[in-house]
Amino acid sequence: MEKAVKDANAQMAKEKRDRDIAQRQFEQLQATTDVNSTQANDFMTENPATEQSMLGAHRVKPYHFKGMNA
Repeated sequence: MEKAVKDANAQMAKEKRDRDIAQRQFEQLQATTDVNSTQANDFMTENPATEQSMLGAHRVKPYHFKGMNA
């Protein structure tokens, strides 16, 4: 009986370790994806080309603060 309990506890401990490792790997992948997404997003990197006026490159939208001249 004691051996069966010991084996069951060892199995449960191994399963918990595996779950914890998988969770950490998932969180790391999620964090990497978030960083890559943020660095590739034109809004987050304040790309001035995203808000140029369709009437001309020299015109700016009044609500857009990037790329304005003095």
